[in-house]
Amino acid sequence: MIGGLNLKKETSHILVVDLDHTLIDTDLLFESSKGVLIHNPLLIFIYPLWFIKGKGFLKDQLKKRFEIDPNSLPYRQVILDYIHQRKSLGHRVILATASHQYYANIVATHLGIFDEVLASDRSFNLSSHNKASVLIKKYGRGNFDYIGDHMRDMPVWKVSHLSIITNASRRVIKKTGQLNRLILD
Repeated sequence: MIGGLNLKKETSHILVVDLDHTLIDTDLLFESSKGVLIHNPLLIFIYPLWFIKGKGFLKDQLKKRFEIDPNSLPYRQVILDYIHQRKSLGHRVILATASHQYYANIVATHLGIFDEVLASDRSFNLSSHNKASVLIKKYGRGNFDYIGDHMRDMPVWKVSHLSIITNASRRVIKKTGQLNRLILD
């Protein structure tokens, strides 16, 4: 039982988890941008050109120039605990993130708790409506629960069975009030 919610009866058997500001208390686009620019400040002049080609392209360029250390990421214990509870019930746990596939795989391998990883690549940014479309195609509308933190997660929450809101602003909490939701902090 979490917040009056019976995990066995009131949840889907698929839990989809966002990465940035949900599983970790930072954003890998920010961290990789910072790391790249600290190492080579002159790239600040090329950065806008990468961005013009799309977020997927930008993320691909950053991952070529910056390694993340999964041990140093600020994981959110409340989310790790919730994932472990769901895993103990036999639920599948999917990491679905707008972060680059390369970084997502590093995090997933490090934690060893995800059954599948869905992420952005050079040509596709897995965020907002894109993420909702991919999840509907893979699992079906209403056949998964989703943990997220931001208004850009609203399209995903709207098509999930249970909307799990964490690390969110008051505005996000208010906007999700009409959804079947759990606030997890």
